[in-house]
Amino acid sequence: MALASLCSTNAASVGLSSPLVGFIVDHRLRHGSTVEAHKVAEELRKLRIEPRVLTLDWDHHSSKTDHLENLARKLRYQAIGQACQEGGIDTLLVAHHADDQAETVLMRIAGKYFGTGLRGIATRRSIPECSGIYGVNNSGSPRKLEDGQVMIESGGVDIVRPLLPFTKVELVNYCKTSNVKWFEDQTNADPTFTLRNTIRHLQTNQLLPVALQSKRLLALSTDVAERETLVELAAQNEFDRLSISLDVRTGVATFDVSHERSGSTGPRVKTALLRKLLSLVTPATEIKLQDAYTTAELIWPETRSAENKQVSFQTASVNVVPPTTPINRSWTLSRQVPTQKDVALQCITLWDNAGPGLRWSTWRLWDNRYWIRICRPEVDHASPEHDSEICVRFLRKDDIAQLMKSLDQSQRSRLRRFLALAAGNTRFTIPAIVAKTNPATSESHTDEVIALPSLGWSVSGWTRWPGGDALSVATGGSFYDIRYKKVDVVQDGLHQVRASLPDVRTSRNESASRIVA
Repeated sequence: MALASLCSTNAASVGLSSPLVGFIVDHRLRHGSTVEAHKVAEELRKLRIEPRVLTLDWDHHSSKTDHLENLARKLRYQAIGQACQEGGIDTLLVAHHADDQAETVLMRIAGKYFGTGLRGIATRRSIPECSGIYGVNNSGSPRKLEDGQVMIESGGVDIVRPLLPFTKVELVNYCKTSNVKWFEDQTNADPTFTLRNTIRHLQTNQLLPVALQSKRLLALSTDVAERETLVELAAQNEFDRLSISLDVRTGVATFDVSHERSGSTGPRVKTALLRKLLSLVTPATEIKLQDAYTTAELIWPETRSAENKQVSFQTASVNVVPPTTPINRSWTLSRQVPTQKDVALQCITLWDNAGPGLRWSTWRLWDNRYWIRICRPEVDHASPEHDSEICVRFLRKDDIAQLMKSLDQSQRSRLRRFLALAAGNTRFTIPAIVAKTNPATSESHTDEVIALPSLGWSVSGWTRWPGGDALSVATGGSFYDIRYKKVDVVQDGLHQVRASLPDVRTSRNESASRIVA
């Protein structure tokens, strides 16, 4: 409520033209929570803030789990994230304060996280717990590349915490002097309810040793955060100076280390730099600090000697390949050939024929690297096409063999030109859109590859969505749309993004428009 009041009071002075929206989450985990949520809504209206009560859905979850706090957090952020996406909101202010920060640092110490985790809650970050939700998770505002058909995603929802420097006592005093009503969740005072509540009880009643009291913990958090900020800035400067090429068609990146600038930086900067480089191609949602630290020393050893043999290795599901010749100083990063577990997990349904009249599927994040969706025209429920389930998965060797058997000579030649963009095992790390026949209505259960979306190849009747808001019904075909994940590269200076595709005509009609990705 202090945050709501401050936003309302200062909206005009900061030039905010959009109306303020206040999200109130009703967890439905205690008696009276719904009534309280609507009372909060009444107070927000007095502050000229549009209230929206978000009620969490527990139908598919148990409220008696041992991990209730974590589950409630996940459901809360997902509900808020989706509400932001629906409302076109890209910035979410939350009222975490200094007491919350001290509790978080102590929880990290209790959990034996003694590294960068001790900086505690970040002042600004992407909204958590929303991986795979388009428009919320680092997506929603794609940027077009010059001479490229595969766009790179951008956007998403950011969380900002402007009240971290202030204690709860200071915020309560503000509410009192400003005549702002606030509400207390009584379960927060129960020291047996969660670990955070236990820590809060110990801090509030000053039952902790001096070294673990809030003032010391906040000083520790500030010190770690300041040092990490300097490391991140230095790593970003090194990143900007590197000659980097990212091929979004295959998810392969190269970087040139010939300038040797990183040799003069410390191990922490090199580790942060490598994490930024790996993030260009990795399917991992988190790159472990220790893994990156060890790997960085292999690329930029403290001392160069004859014994420093550069060899290929793998980390964060990425193949890291050293320069092939003394003249070529470029390292190559590519997605590791998927394991059987990867293959199983990354077979994602795009279209299951649910919902009559539905044209576009939802955006799906595949392998944490590509956002993909498809559009199909309405079909007769009795037609064979209606029985196909459209999925996206890794391209397989048997897919290529099957295509070479089913295509004519001209079509095979065309397919080879597209596959040439993904040489060697790289082609088995790219997405393939396949139609799975329904075994209940078909004599055999087969997968038919209908598109290699990142390469721009597709069978007759399927093409890349050319853009725009209206569908061209006259085409009578189906579309796919693909975008690369959000990455920290720009098509400028030393950074290069490769996204262009071969200008290949269709075998059926050589005068047809060019096939694009």
